[in-house]
Amino acid sequence: MQRHNLPALEYHLAHGCNLSCQQCSHYSDHHLPGAMPTIEQADADYQKWSHRLKPARFALLGGEPLLNPAILEHIKLARQHWDSDLMLVTNGFFLHRFPELPKVLIETNCRLEVSQHGTHDEYVKRFREVKHLVWHWREQFPGVRIKIRQSHRGWMRQYKVANGKPMPFNSRPDAAFKVCMQKTCTQLYEGKLWKCPALAYFAKLESKLRLQDLPQWQLFRDYQACSESATDEELQTFLETKSIPQCGLCPSKRTAFSHPNPLQRSAMK
Repeated sequence: MQRHNLPALEYHLAHGCNLSCQQCSHYSDHHLPGAMPTIEQADADYQKWSHRLKPARFALLGGEPLLNPAILEHIKLARQHWDSDLMLVTNGFFLHRFPELPKVLIETNCRLEVSQHGTHDEYVKRFREVKHLVWHWREQFPGVRIKIRQSHRGWMRQYKVANGKPMPFNSRPDAAFKVCMQKTCTQLYEGKLWKCPALAYFAKLESKLRLQDLPQWQLFRDYQACSESATDEELQTFLETKSIPQCGLCPSKRTAFSHPNPLQRSAMK
């Protein structure tokens, strides 16, 4: 079988998160249920696709991936399977738990991206400690690649909120796809490929918030992920397809949104 190129492939090492960034595109602010993947499970998932896909970037994330106690082994496993630009994305609050992480990053040629999620005073004070640790690692471990990215800039709404429940938009799929910030965020989840995190983890959100009686979300429920049984032609079609009907449930305009202090849970807005 041929290996198909794609911009990026992402893998959740945890669905939950220690922060509560409202309108998170992975729904992690809702502290989704579900066990974190073991090394054995990740290995099985990768084996289904690593001989068929050649992503330019392979990202380990969540949720908050450092909640997974086997994070160091997961990074090594990912490098065994993927010859892509390897990246670990974290909010940084648990970096201190893994003093061996810089050595593993260098060993596996994995880039660390630490996301800043807001400018609230309390949060910035806590995040300053993260930055100090990152600066120390840069000095102590020459060659380690670490970037702090301003993830809160350009933050946009993923859904509307009505009566305390997330509700979809009613957009033209092409228009929504055009402004989508997840258009290259293919997810590897449950051994299948999903077009974006909003679709991949919707079932978890629906279960957590009891959205089963809302017909407005039916398009998301109807979505079929790409399974390992897909032919090369079907896989290529999946990777090349841009907008799909489900895109119409996402916003078609980038409406600026400043979520509250991510250290505190609050009612949806």
